[in-house]
Amino acid sequence: MHRMTATRKSTLIGLLGGLMILTVTATVSHEHLATLFNLPGLLMVLGGTLAATLVSRPAADVLRVLKSLRTLLHDHDVSIDDELNQLLNVAHWHRAGNIAAAEQALDQVGDPLLRTGAQLVIDREPLDDIVKVMQWRIAAVRAKEQGDAHILRTLATFAPAFGMLGTLFGLIQMLGNLGHAALPVIGQTMSFALITTLYGLVLANMVFKPLAMKMERRIQHRVMVMNMIVEGIVLLYQRRHPTVIKEALTTYVLQQHDAAPAAPSMLKAA
Repeated sequence: MHRMTATRKSTLIGLLGGLMILTVTATVSHEHLATLFNLPGLLMVLGGTLAATLVSRPAADVLRVLKSLRTLLHDHDVSIDDELNQLLNVAHWHRAGNIAAAEQALDQVGDPLLRTGAQLVIDREPLDDIVKVMQWRIAAVRAKEQGDAHILRTLATFAPAFGMLGTLFGLIQMLGNLGHAALPVIGQTMSFALITTLYGLVLANMVFKPLAMKMERRIQHRVMVMNMIVEGIVLLYQRRHPTVIKEALTTYVLQQHDAAPAAPSMLKAA
C-alpha cells in the first residue's frame, strides 16, 4: 500500500499533555487552583479574539473553521490507494481503446479532480487545456484551505493581545481603588489582571497556532495528492501502460512527500 502514515492521536496527546503540565505546575505553585480560573477574564480573551477575527474575515469563513476544529483533533493517514486504483482502471480500458468501458470505470471514480481530468481525456480535449483546468481547481482548493489556516493564525495573533488588554483593565481598576480598597480587593484585581495574559498565551501557543500548523501540513499533503493526479492524467492522455503509470506515480509521491506542494512537474515532459 502506498500510504503516508501519521502518528495516531498525536494532536490529542499533545493537547492533553500540555494541559497536564499546566495543571501539575499550577498545583505545585498554588495552594488553590481556583485562583487560576477567572470566568470574566476568559470571556474577555475568547470574546475579544473572536470579535476581532470576525471583523477581519467573513463570518461564514470563521464559523466554518471553528466547526472544523473537531476534525483537526484526529490524525488521519493520507492514502493515495483509492485514487491510484481508479486511475489505473480507467487507464487500462482507455489504452485498449474501449471508450465505453473507460466511461463505465469513470463512474466509479470518487475524486472530483480525477473524474474531471479523466473525462476530459476521454473527450479528447487538448492536453494543455486539461492541465490548465486541473491546475485552476488545485489553485482554488489551495487558496480556500490556506485562508482557513490563516484564520487560525489570526486567532493566535489576537489572543495574547486581548490577554494584555484584560491585564490593562485590571491594572486600571486596581490603581483606581488603590487609595481606599482593602488588600484582598487589590490582590483579587491584580489576579484578574495577570490571569488574562495567561489565558491569551495558552490559547495562542497551545491551541490556535499548533492547529494552524497542522492544517497547513494537511494542505501540503492534499495538494501533493492532487498534483499526483495531474501527473497521472498526463500519462493517461499519453496512453501509457497502467504498470508504468503506477510506478511513475509511486515514485512521484515518494519524492514529493517532504517537498513543497508547488514542486515542478517531472512527468509532463515525458
